Amino acid sequence: MNTCSQVVQRLMLVLICCIISACGNLAPVRTFADETKKLSAAFDPMLTGSSASCVEKYKRKKLITADKFDPEVAEKKAKELCGPMDDDNKTIADLNGLLEQYADTLAALADEKLPSYKTELNGLKDSLGKIKKSGTGEALINADKLGAITALTEFLSRIATQHMQKAAIRDLLSHEAAINTITTALKDYANLNYKAWLRDEKNEILVLRKALDERAAKEMLASNYLKTILLSEERQIAAREKTVDAFIKSVTELQKSNAEIRKKFDRLDDKELLDQLKQFGKEVAALRNQLKDAF
Repeated sequence: MNTCSQVVQRLMLVLICCIISACGNLAPVRTFADETKKLSAAFDPMLTGSSASCVEKYKRKKLITADKFDPEVAEKKAKELCGPMDDDNKTIADLNGLLEQYADTLAALADEKLPSYKTELNGLKDSLGKIKKSGTGEALINADKLGAITALTEFLSRIATQHMQKAAIRDLLSHEAAINTITTALKDYANLNYKAWLRDEKNEILVLRKALDERAAKEMLASNYLKTILLSEERQIAAREKTVDAFIKSVTELQKSNAEIRKKFDRLDDKELLDQLKQFGKEVAALRNQLKDAF
């Protein structure tokens, strides 16, 4: 009887260990989801910043060229002219929201919770088709890649009504092409569009500084004061450019991590996978630190 009892206890212990091990094996999924959510959150300030760059560029131009400069009138006009950019930013914000939804769903499944779904993402495909890369006129996302995003959106909507865990995570990770398309689009938008607006801002500052130099003899105090402000603005623009660079590095590591975790889903304790997730976390931490200097 004692021997039988001991055998039962050992079997129970093995079973408990297996259960704990199975739960623990999903820790890398949660880590990946958490870092992805942090990266997604880091993108939002760049969208707000791009609108600000557009407005500030126009205001500086009016400051240089207008005979009578009215800051309130200039700001109102700038916001009107920058309206189309705000429309694009809204769509890109929804695309970033889809990345966040992906991460939220992964995290919920890893924690054995029923994920929620944002229905406002359903019309994303049509809006995305209208956005162009700055200076090229090319579509930000090719038409053939929009289908992958639609498939991901439909899957996320469906999974919110089902009670599955590992099978659902595996299926969700299979949407790697959609995640690569989404994150590449966010990276391109930051690098090609937002950086272009920052570059325009820097050019306007150079023109304004030259104008101040020409008037320095007559208005030295005002000129020196404005130069001090411009120096501060130049430093902030430089910090925002570095944020874009840090974001691009983080996206690269996200894509690598997503590929690794999908490939090694049955071996989530794999050293290469864990090292990759650590590198992803390192780049996201650097991005978040850079954000503090930029915004």
